[in-house]
Amino acid sequence: MSTITKPNREYLYDNIRGILILLVVLGHALEYFRLDNIVGEFFYVFIYLFHMPVFIFISGYFSKNLAKGRSTAVETFLVPYLLLNMILSLIMLAIGKIDVFTILSPGWTLWYLYCMFIWRLLLPDLVKVRRILLLSFVIGIFSGFLTEFGTYMALARTLGFLPYFLAGYFMDRSLLEKIHRLRWRKVISIGIILIGLGVAYFWVQTDLPPEILWRDRSFLLFKLPIYQNILNSVLLYLVGFAFVFVFLSLAAPKPHFFTSWGQKTLAIYLLHVYLVAPLVQFTQYVKNPLLHLLLLVAGTFLVLYLLSRPKVATTLQKTIARILYFIMPND
Repeated sequence: MSTITKPNREYLYDNIRGILILLVVLGHALEYFRLDNIVGEFFYVFIYLFHMPVFIFISGYFSKNLAKGRSTAVETFLVPYLLLNMILSLIMLAIGKIDVFTILSPGWTLWYLYCMFIWRLLLPDLVKVRRILLLSFVIGIFSGFLTEFGTYMALARTLGFLPYFLAGYFMDRSLLEKIHRLRWRKVISIGIILIGLGVAYFWVQTDLPPEILWRDRSFLLFKLPIYQNILNSVLLYLVGFAFVFVFLSLAAPKPHFFTSWGQKTLAIYLLHVYLVAPLVQFTQYVKNPLLHLLLLVAGTFLVLYLLSRPKVATTLQKTIARILYFIMPND
């Protein structure tokens, strides 16, 4: 009989999401530091190899209720996206970071919300398509040839990350049980982590653009042979799914200090950009690279602590509920 009971299973996924949201915030904190520091670039590339693939896989896993997912897609993802993207665009305009006010091109971190809206909306129909998971890999790889997408409506990422979302949806609960019964799962996981570190090292040493990892632009924007772009896409899928195994294998079904981060993932994701941006801005004047990095890491943990407070999640939920009631009073 499995030791992973239903309550424990919830802790397990909360723990996975807790670590992932830590990496999301840290990755965004390193956004500018990595431009002038090779160590920062190495950690940035390593994080971006897997953190959003695994995050999206888990999101797909929790999207099995097709009717509820479609009916709540607007209120859960689209409305928060529109509201926060408008606020972010106004802030970026005010400080001179952008020249044009945008609504349908997600700002910085908000692409995930728009992708989730599209995926949840289309999922009931997508799962009816024969061999949709295999097809999604083909579409994801060759979407890099499309030049009209880019960041507009996050369409490039919607296609590029779709295999992870679908794989998460199709994952049966019994797979977790099978993974935890594997005798060598920890050894295999450590090997995958070492390979991931090796890939990140190779990526940095060969000057491959980290922006490839964003999956938000055409192959034509990178000065690489077409075959190498395709191979990069295949490699990223292999590494991404390998780390799905790592997280499912190593996550413990018991509470830890980071479990609360996983329980407040959406609130942290929605709001962290407004705290990370000042953190990045104020620490850029620190000349010592080690001190700069330590401040970014410490700031990341502070952001997580503040945004994982129950009051923050409750206030955000009530605010969005009031906005939804104003927009759709009869809903």
